[in-house]
Amino acid sequence: MSSAARRAAHTDIATSLGLLSDHELAGLLASGTPAGVGIGGRYVLVEVDGRRVFVKRMPLTDIELLPENARSTANLFELPPFCHYGTGRSPGFGAWRELAAHTMTTNWVLSDRFTGFPLMHHWRVLPDTVQPLPEELADVEGTVAYCGGSPPVRERLEALRTSSASLALFLEYFPHTLHDWLDTQVRADDSDRICRQVDEWLGALTGFLRERQLLHFDAHFQNVLTDGEQFFLTDYGLAFSSRFRLSRPERAFYDRHRDYDLVYSRAHLVNWLVTALYGYDRREREAFVRACAIGAHPDGIPRTAAAIIARDAPLAAVLNGFLGRLRTESRQTPYPYEELRLAYNSSTLSA
Repeated sequence: MSSAARRAAHTDIATSLGLLSDHELAGLLASGTPAGVGIGGRYVLVEVDGRRVFVKRMPLTDIELLPENARSTANLFELPPFCHYGTGRSPGFGAWRELAAHTMTTNWVLSDRFTGFPLMHHWRVLPDTVQPLPEELADVEGTVAYCGGSPPVRERLEALRTSSASLALFLEYFPHTLHDWLDTQVRADDSDRICRQVDEWLGALTGFLRERQLLHFDAHFQNVLTDGEQFFLTDYGLAFSSRFRLSRPERAFYDRHRDYDLVYSRAHLVNWLVTALYGYDRREREAFVRACAIGAHPDGIPRTAAAIIARDAPLAAVLNGFLGRLRTESRQTPYPYEELRLAYNSSTLSA
């Protein structure tokens, strides 16, 4: 769909949703088709003006609803910065930050600065029934322990458990995730073209995000949508920007991680290709990536996929090691900034 067609559809849908009362909007959501529950909220598909709309409902806690905190991009629970890493069991940084990120990305699409994000047609705060914690966070004691015993994490989880309101985001609908779509394409006759297209888009995306000072922190392929022609990054539950109201530790964390999306997306593409094309489990995959990082060649797979793996294996090996230690040893594991910089320079020179 062209940019003009997307804007026209967005205008129609946004107008229709904006004209609904809270009661009518709640009725629309109740009549929708449930589309799952995730760590960041509940998902529903609704139809507006003959078009599908994807709705994400995120719990709003009492702290977020205080008048002085409405729409605030501050880290209201003072969660430790390591909760940004997408390694599971992060309680998220609040609905207002996610709304702010969608506001930024929607405006970039509407102004044709970068089209690779879903449009946010509308948002609304609505009363809600208290929901159980998502499966990933349901074991409060285990989650707090995983996060190093952090009191703010406990406070955030307890607040989520008693939330009686939600923020509903009405988002542009796309039928596939890149994870599922690429799995059907990577072995096709034109797999070289497809791999090149994905690789180039990831480079353009992460370059744009860096320029615009927004860190996503979770750009895996189930968070990238596609219509089979274009790609769209979604799910901003871990995202934050230098334009947000950041504490001093958060600003230092941001400065040290400015290239994280680039590093993560390139490493994820390597890991994804190795898994899809060789069928390796995590242990086998990481061993293979380490071997490629020191010169082994990925044989028996399409040429472009092999070139991507060979180019970025050094980067992926360092990041895989870091994320593994983060998961299994300590959430305070230092980010290997210098190692990643050297690995990135190595992959750039060998490209």
